Amino acid sequence: MTLEFHNVDCITFMEGLEDNSVTMTLTDIPYDVVNNYECGIREYNKGKADVLTFDLQSFIDETIRVTSGSIYVFCSTEQVSQLRSEYAKAGLSTRLCIWEKTNPAPVHGDKFWLSSLECCVFARKSKATFNEHCSSSVWREAIEKSVKHHPTPKPIKLLARIIKASTNPGDTVLDPCMGSGTTAMACKGTKRNFIGCDLDKKYATLAESWVTGMGEEKIEQTWNGVADGNSPGPLESLF
Repeated sequence: MTLEFHNVDCITFMEGLEDNSVTMTLTDIPYDVVNNYECGIREYNKGKADVLTFDLQSFIDETIRVTSGSIYVFCSTEQVSQLRSEYAKAGLSTRLCIWEKTNPAPVHGDKFWLSSLECCVFARKSKATFNEHCSSSVWREAIEKSVKHHPTPKPIKLLARIIKASTNPGDTVLDPCMGSGTTAMACKGTKRNFIGCDLDKKYATLAESWVTGMGEEKIEQTWNGVADGNSPGPLESLF
């Protein structure tokens, strides 16, 4: 099993990969978000929360080229149509999956219904692996604050389920927007190879430090002495 971490723009990185060189792409498109508060409530910068920080079309084209099996892209509702349309044009079959958060963040709960759903576009090539049969496309999983230094980490248990559904042990998973490294941790626990990158040097360093077990000291150095102290526990409890 190999784990690779790179500090580089995702489009540039994927352009350097060979055709069909990864079994699966699993990622969460980044947004210009957010102010974080100690109480755990997030406040979005008005008008900027769903603004992509990179070229979505180039991202789609590259994920199609480098992926031999399945592609999963967590995204906002505004990007669902373009993602599904472009993947379908390329001959991939698509589904809209939904992550139903069983403990949604109480953002503006006095004014609106809580935002408990998150979209994930699933696209697969014709011979892609799929190990879950007759399973719902609605995934019910709690928000899991495994890494405090990232505003929107995905639950490792959910990522591990997705990885096991669309790959086999020894396959390679790409996360071109890896953030804090939760996809890498899920790959480590399920015995898949991982390749990931992030444009933000702090996140790239955090991901490698956390996943490869370099320890809290390096994480503290990276984040100016703010240690996590809230790791998800032994890997065995997550898979």
